[in-house]
Amino acid sequence: MVSRLVGVRKPRIQWAVFWVFLYMSSPALCADTAGAPPQTSQAGSVQTQPTPGKGLSVTDVVRIALDSHSSVKSAQYQVSAQDAVVHQQMAAYYPSITLNNSYRTANSSVAGGVSGPRGFDTVSSTANASMTLYNFGKREGLVQSARDTLDATQYSYNTTANNVVLAVKQAYYGVLQANALLAVNEDTVKDRQATLRQTQAFYEVGAKPKSDVTQAEANFLLAQANLIAARNNVDVAWASLRNAMGVDDYPKEPLTEPLEVTRVSITLDEAKQNAVAARPELHQFDAQLKAQDELIAVARRNHLPDLLFNSTYGRLNNDLGTNLFPLRPTWQVQLSFNIPIFNGFQTTYQVQQAMNNYFSTKEQLRVQIQQVALQVEQNYLNLITARDLVGANEAAVKAAKANLDLREGRYKVGYAAIVEVTDAQTTYTTAQTNYVNSLIAYKLAGAQLDNAMGRQ
Repeated sequence: MVSRLVGVRKPRIQWAVFWVFLYMSSPALCADTAGAPPQTSQAGSVQTQPTPGKGLSVTDVVRIALDSHSSVKSAQYQVSAQDAVVHQQMAAYYPSITLNNSYRTANSSVAGGVSGPRGFDTVSSTANASMTLYNFGKREGLVQSARDTLDATQYSYNTTANNVVLAVKQAYYGVLQANALLAVNEDTVKDRQATLRQTQAFYEVGAKPKSDVTQAEANFLLAQANLIAARNNVDVAWASLRNAMGVDDYPKEPLTEPLEVTRVSITLDEAKQNAVAARPELHQFDAQLKAQDELIAVARRNHLPDLLFNSTYGRLNNDLGTNLFPLRPTWQVQLSFNIPIFNGFQTTYQVQQAMNNYFSTKEQLRVQIQQVALQVEQNYLNLITARDLVGANEAAVKAAKANLDLREGRYKVGYAAIVEVTDAQTTYTTAQTNYVNSLIAYKLAGAQLDNAMGRQ
């Protein structure tokens, strides 16, 4: 370290202070965190709840989840924490000012004297200002790395929000599915109850054997058991929806989302291109690469010197040979030019560590790109398949209904056995269930494709 103690007069102190404040007003100190993605709203924002009694749409549950879910709030706090890190790094552009006050009591022996040790008191009060004037870009690199990390944290928030939206959509469609299957089972119970009554009437007049009654009664009781399970599935689905929305309680309301098939207006290649452009995970890795590239540059610059400024002004005195008060003024201004010579190869290995972290993140980005392409293709194919299945199952429902009507008509006039009716009823119920499941599969595939493309 090359140091120079400058013992100049008071006007020179004023000039030194002037240059320090001139440096502090440089454009670098006015830099902000521009370039980062738009900041998220702070956790604890006012929640916008849908009007009770008007039904619950997908948009409603998505809004509730983004306002209420703890995962989203946690990600928001992570963004705020990283923003604080940026401002911590910005502190290197400002001087560090401290005020030190001390009182000390001690004793001293006078050489050659006949008297014993003499006690004395010392009082001091000093102010110190220190600042890094220039360190060859190390300070700027750390600030930029913190900004890039803030970008990555923001994209991580977007990923969390997208995943929460997907989960709440899946839970919403789960409730739709449970409600639709409940309606199927209620219709099945009504149909089998009507069959049982009809069979009992035929038995009472001697037109049908007792075995037909027991068969119809067994089918009716089985349908009732399935209905009980379907009602429970509705309650379970609502519990899952509340959990996905991040709320402790929410009343059951009619769901307004229609179960219908819409035209797929995008090709597979377009979906992949949209995903690469929009997926926040990919942008997060890009931001991390920029941050680590800055850290590599900072590590390399550790071989370069630092130019430091330090100044002290204060008052001190002791009562050894004089009165303790008044305190005497003292000051010092110092410029230091620190040149690193050797530190046991620490800087060299810091550069290697930063470069290896960079290359590791780059490989992770390649893996993520491949994973995104796979997710898009899988969900796109699932969407197309689900769309085709909806058409096939809709036709199966119509055919099963026509078959059931035919069997019931033949049974009423005595040309069919009860087993034909029960088989037709089972086929119709199965066809309705498959149709509902295919509609839900189509909705889920659409939500998963949106998520794979980075949409909400």
